[in-house]
Amino acid sequence: MALPHQQDPWTRVRTINNFQADEVISALQKEIRRGHTENAALLACEMLLTSPELEAFLWFRLQVISVEDIGYGNLNAPVLVNTLYEMHQRIPRPHGDRYLMAIHAVRVLCASEKERGSDDLKNWGLAAVAGGHLPEIPDYALDMHTKRGQEMGRDYLHFLTEASKVAPEVQNRDFTYLDRLIEAAKSESGGS
Repeated sequence: MALPHQQDPWTRVRTINNFQADEVISALQKEIRRGHTENAALLACEMLLTSPELEAFLWFRLQVISVEDIGYGNLNAPVLVNTLYEMHQRIPRPHGDRYLMAIHAVRVLCASEKERGSDDLKNWGLAAVAGGHLPEIPDYALDMHTKRGQEMGRDYLHFLTEASKVAPEVQNRDFTYLDRLIEAAKSESGGS
């Protein structure tokens, strides 16, 4: 949720070229969302040149954007942005190569396909729980790792055959070792 403007510290900051910092921050994200690389790069440069604090906030926003706006469009985007962030930290301000990392991140994010499903799901989940829509504990979650599961006698065999099921499962999964584990668990429990 957005902070009321009275509580947002960036509303009280002017950039190196006298823009409102909160507007530059907002415009950066909207330009990345729309794939407008040139203006997004200019906005990022405005943040980079203004102050170390605004540079740090640029990196914070790029990390969020890589998940919030890019999402499944480029699953490697968060890893790449984080790697570029770590690389930039090894180069002191105001060396120009330091800023190269942020501009590369902006280019990648602008060029990436976009998908906001994680943000949509987060917002729905928070609103649903706040509105009283509570999660469920399914029966298969009650296994050897929980008090109730142990009280129900659910053991390692139950874990292997029920609680550890995954979906969707890759095609042609190798069950060799799972089958061996199940046989060993059956032998230990004396079951069939």
